[in-house]
Amino acid sequence: MSDRVLFSGSLFTVAEFTCPPADAAWNELNEIGDSPIVAFPRVPVAIRLSHGEHVLATPNLAMLYNPGQLYERELRSDRGDECLFVRLHAPALEALERDGGAVRHGRMVVTHAPASRLTYFHQYLLSRYLHGGVPDALLVEETTLRLLGGVVPSATEASRLRRHETASSHRRLAEDAQELIAATVDENLSLEAIATRLGSSPFHLARVFRRETGFSLHDYRKQLRLRLALGQLPDSGGTLSALALGLGFASHSHFTDTFRREFGVAPSVVRDARHVPALLAAA
Repeated sequence: MSDRVLFSGSLFTVAEFTCPPADAAWNELNEIGDSPIVAFPRVPVAIRLSHGEHVLATPNLAMLYNPGQLYERELRSDRGDECLFVRLHAPALEALERDGGAVRHGRMVVTHAPASRLTYFHQYLLSRYLHGGVPDALLVEETTLRLLGGVVPSATEASRLRRHETASSHRRLAEDAQELIAATVDENLSLEAIATRLGSSPFHLARVFRRETGFSLHDYRKQLRLRLALGQLPDSGGTLSALALGLGFASHSHFTDTFRREFGVAPSVVRDARHVPALLAAA
């Protein structure tokens, strides 16, 4: 039985759990640690919680465990037990409770919830991404928040009315976030850092920003960097490394790869004025 940490931040830790069929833990009483966990099973496994509830945990469900939860597992797959899980740290748990989710007095009030096809697909992509190179923390945080938002039900969200005052405050929050991102475009601020500067919770900010702008915070920052780069390309001269680093990209190659994915052509080609007519004709 082992955990492999893929990402750790102030809001949560994302990790993978594996337990092969021959592991002794299958015959023992298991206990969640001192932080709540949201787990995304990759194979079926039967879970019997200490209060007697029995759940067949499959990839169609997410399991929600409170700190200190005792449980037993029964083998259902020849792969044993495998899952991606999110360990919630205090700031994330407090934010979920403030935002009206199914968290009361620091504890989740449900033991499992359906995971939609997109939720499962996104957790798969998140795992693949985290097995790659150095991750973009803001992208990881926003993706993880979407995962949590997809499985941690809200008792009040569906019935909450968006009054005029609320709509106005949401617009202001989104505008303030845009201002902050523009002013710090060369910095890789985390979601929590942005939210703290704006006096908001990370969950609330991410949700409001996407609704008001049509962008995630990560995509907004990426698009802003790329569009600023376009304007600076003709005067960049020499290597593109200084331009890339000055706009917050991790490296020359990171900038080039991101630029090519977005515009379909390398920045060095766009910088060369001789190629502009052909690029324009092909647009």
